[in-house]
Amino acid sequence: MNRFYSTSFRILLGFCSGWVLCLPVMAAPPAPVFDPAVLEARDQEAKALKNEGKEIRANADQQLEVDTWNCYSKILVNRCIDQARDRRYQEREKARAVEAQAAVIDREVRERRLINQLSNPPEELRQPNPPAGSIKKAIDEGKTVKQVEQERKIRDAEQSATPLKSDAEIQAASAERDRKAAEKRAKREAAEQQRAAEKAAYEAQQAIKNQKP
Repeated sequence: MNRFYSTSFRILLGFCSGWVLCLPVMAAPPAPVFDPAVLEARDQEAKALKNEGKEIRANADQQLEVDTWNCYSKILVNRCIDQARDRRYQEREKARAVEAQAAVIDREVRERRLINQLSNPPEELRQPNPPAGSIKKAIDEGKTVKQVEQERKIRDAEQSATPLKSDAEIQAASAERDRKAAEKRAKREAAEQQRAAEKAAYEAQQAIKNQKP
């Protein structure tokens, strides 16, 4: 009895091992080229710069209102207002510089996140300093994991579709369509003939009635 259970266990173990080995190997997603944590930090940096630019603009506009109001108590009012506007212009230029820096970081984060979504990112991008233009080239020529998966689903659907019919099946289907079309045509002609006969009989009856004194 013990030998029976031992033998059965070994057979079952061998079957399970073979079954596990036969399982389809799922393709692991490619390792990110650029550290997602670093990209998130850069993204937060860009947002902070945007907020800083907005704050500089708001403060400059508010300060202009205060300075303009104060200028009306001075002798050279117009000169005072022009100087206040110049100061606001300088502050707005600072805001533009800060916002431009944020835009550069935004573009960098957006491109590198897209690289991380590629199904086969080039190895040259894993270098500390990727070659100039290599990121844009990889984005233009590469495909994302999502695109590859969609293409695979389309191929699978095409391969699993009903195969084309043989010549005999095509001829039989064509003959059946012709037969049905002929039946419809015959019914339509019969109906037209019946209506014509009924019309002729009606007209004949009316003619007889009209001939009576």
